[in-house]
Amino acid sequence: MIVLMGVSGTGKSSLGKMLSLQTGWPLYDADDFHPKSNKDKMNSGLKLNDSDRKPWLDNLSQKISLWSNDGQAILACSALKESYREILSSHNNSIQWVVLNGSFELIKDRLEMRKDHFFNSELLQSQFEDLELPAYGIHLDVKKSLRTLCVSLLSKIEPLGSAGIGVVGMGVMGQGIALNCAENKITTSVYNRSVPGEEKVIDTFISKNKDFKNIHGFTDLGPFVASLKRPRKIWLMIKSGAAVDGLINDLVSLLEEGDIIVDGGNSHYPDTQRRAQELQKNKIHFVGCGVSGGELGARYGASIMFGGSVDAYRALSPLLDKIAAKDLTKKPCQSYMGKEGAGHFVKMVHNGIEYAEMQLLAETFAVLSQQMCYEEIASLFQKMSDGPEAGYLLEITAHILRKKEGDAFLVDLILDQANSKGTGIWSSSAALSLGSVNTMMTAAVFARYLSSLKNQRVRLSKTKITQKKLIPIEVSSLVEAYRFARIINHIQGFNLIERAANKYNWDYNPSEIARVWTQGCIIRSVLMERLSEAFKTEKSLLNNTEYIDVLNKTESGAAILIHQAIDQKIPIDGYFSAYNYWVAMCSETLPANLIQAQRDFFGAHTYRRIDKPFEETFHTQWHND
Repeated sequence: MIVLMGVSGTGKSSLGKMLSLQTGWPLYDADDFHPKSNKDKMNSGLKLNDSDRKPWLDNLSQKISLWSNDGQAILACSALKESYREILSSHNNSIQWVVLNGSFELIKDRLEMRKDHFFNSELLQSQFEDLELPAYGIHLDVKKSLRTLCVSLLSKIEPLGSAGIGVVGMGVMGQGIALNCAENKITTSVYNRSVPGEEKVIDTFISKNKDFKNIHGFTDLGPFVASLKRPRKIWLMIKSGAAVDGLINDLVSLLEEGDIIVDGGNSHYPDTQRRAQELQKNKIHFVGCGVSGGELGARYGASIMFGGSVDAYRALSPLLDKIAAKDLTKKPCQSYMGKEGAGHFVKMVHNGIEYAEMQLLAETFAVLSQQMCYEEIASLFQKMSDGPEAGYLLEITAHILRKKEGDAFLVDLILDQANSKGTGIWSSSAALSLGSVNTMMTAAVFARYLSSLKNQRVRLSKTKITQKKLIPIEVSSLVEAYRFARIINHIQGFNLIERAANKYNWDYNPSEIARVWTQGCIIRSVLMERLSEAFKTEKSLLNNTEYIDVLNKTESGAAILIHQAIDQKIPIDGYFSAYNYWVAMCSETLPANLIQAQRDFFGAHTYRRIDKPFEETFHTQWHND
């Protein structure tokens, strides 16, 4: 619904007639719906009050709902106050407001030229006094000719109700998703708030990408939402946390039953679950969609992990097929992970695996740098990239180690303090709450925390005298250790997803998750391709004889690397964590029996016995001995 608003004399009806002729959309004039008592009052020179207008506005609100249900329509209505506009939009949240602005003198002259109209120029001042100009909407200067106004308006409202997707947030990822959609022939609306520092974001984006005629930019949420086909699909690419909640609050009043909000950022899955449950009350779908691949993935094909209702997935799946990366069989790297927070949980674990993979490469580099130059390490990594260890992170690490700035290697100029965002921490927290072991992800998070303690590390390094044994490690042992630790990392990651799926009643298809991660994402690798096949016959790698055999054969390489690191005083907690996990998992007995005795001693927590049924518990009066 398009509402042409402004004081009498701005040309609402005239512009509406021309617009109607150009588009074929029906035009309605709000003045025609004034009750006779209102017209008589105005003809007598008296000003209408809010009580007079209330029945008129309520009637128009009902009419707007009926007219817009039949398709696009135009209404010429003064709608001077914000309270009036709220009543008019009470049955339709998709009104596109067109504000006609002009000076008092110009409009007074127009009114005085009118004949046989119940509104006279003497009431104009009262209308200007009542006028509350909205900050939103399309604003037009009535000094321009009627034809110029109509052409300008048509250029702005052309996308109304035609866009297949709306993208909110024009940061790097949001721009990438929008361009990806547009390039795949999807009419795309984009929105970015217009606040200090971001006033030109939309204009700059549209200007920079003017070859895409199917992208339309907005800085007002109302017209942005109105530009979307129903059910509306709105893709958020904004900072996680309070910003998402704030935007949802702004959107809810503009949306209707069946509309879909997609959060494509790295939101914490409990927040996604909460938002989905809250929006269900309004019958609005909320989707937590994990998106991996960085800037290039968003632009040219990402790995997409969908979490939400089946109905929302059916509505969005055709679009996701187009913007997702393609696996080796050309199948889109997108899939349904389960309801509510499943998509964000799987993306969170993806990032946890990523943390551990990056840490392993950093530790490998630390060991090798004691016996090889950077070019030799890069060549070794490149050679490994041509074999079964191939993966995106290994590939880029080889490239990084060759990068120079002048005569210096760039990596040596980078401060050794690694930053971290929420997803790594959340993975560890989720594992703790779900009782799942993810020691490698957690070790990687703490390694970054340790790196941030630069001043303390520098000070303590000067107080400790160390003697290092510089005996080179065999490359074959190092490759074995790397293969070993990576398999453990993936075991822990997939086990964590399985534990969450069991708790929250999500679908768990590890083969499909691994397939989605074979292209487009940061942890794509040959190992991931093989895991996708392996999971088709056995969901747990700990029950897969092939991978158990690989771990048994490569365990010695991990032990050798750990000894090497100890001799060289190099911290490699990632490899330690992988080795300790495997040794513990292969141990028939662990000293937890002593821990249970200690707990029973000081806290009467009870224990079970190996010579009694499992369901029985026991307590000993230890102090009597």
